[in-house]
Amino acid sequence: MSHPIYNLHNHTPFSHGAYTIDELCEAHLACKTVKFDGIGITDQLFCTPSSREVQNERDFERTFARETRDYVEAVHAARRRWADKLHIFCGCEINWPLNKNNLGIIRNFLNGIDYVLFEYVDWAGLTQLANQARRWPCPVGLARTDVTQQFPNTSMDQIVRTMANARIFYEVNISLLPMNNHDRWFNILPHHRVMVSIGTDTHDDLKSIAQVADIVQYVERKGLSAKYLQPKLRTEKPEKVAVPQGTRSI
Repeated sequence: MSHPIYNLHNHTPFSHGAYTIDELCEAHLACKTVKFDGIGITDQLFCTPSSREVQNERDFERTFARETRDYVEAVHAARRRWADKLHIFCGCEINWPLNKNNLGIIRNFLNGIDYVLFEYVDWAGLTQLANQARRWPCPVGLARTDVTQQFPNTSMDQIVRTMANARIFYEVNISLLPMNNHDRWFNILPHHRVMVSIGTDTHDDLKSIAQVADIVQYVERKGLSAKYLQPKLRTEKPEKVAVPQGTRSI
């Protein structure tokens, strides 16, 4: 049985990517090593500039409400443009250290977001995320995580059980290549209820898209292809949060 192949980790100029959504779609359709059924746009959201410190929830809302709304609307517009050629999912990537104290308000910003990838999550962060993951309005996962480096003092069994219980998915990213270096983790993963996604973390190198072929082959060998994450398209529009006059969203 074949399963749809999605590359669910791509950046655009909205955050720190070099290519537009349309250019990313064209590059995936032109790929000769993998037949893609869809892509995910996962621009970085809720990143505070070093010169701008967010003090409270009202300040956070003032800074990021309009930006998030504009992002979701842009991705949904592209979804409509490409509907007959490629599925487009609206994801986002969130920096854990910068935002671990703002999770409650961030959840309210995610209307129209299909899934969230967290980067730089340590063990304390994973346990915190696990305690609330099921309260999030969309699936949450770990971005490009080498578990031996990210959680050096925690057993793989404990890591995978924590993820399974909280339904946190795991991204199989091309940064893990060569995949055989991670056999120990991927020998454990298939025996637990953890969904997986595929991602390139595309920024300015479209050649990385072709490397998904190596990931797909490895995932199939490990018996994980039946556990591919199938994001649900969330069509609701982001809520329009009132921004006080005299302020400016980034």
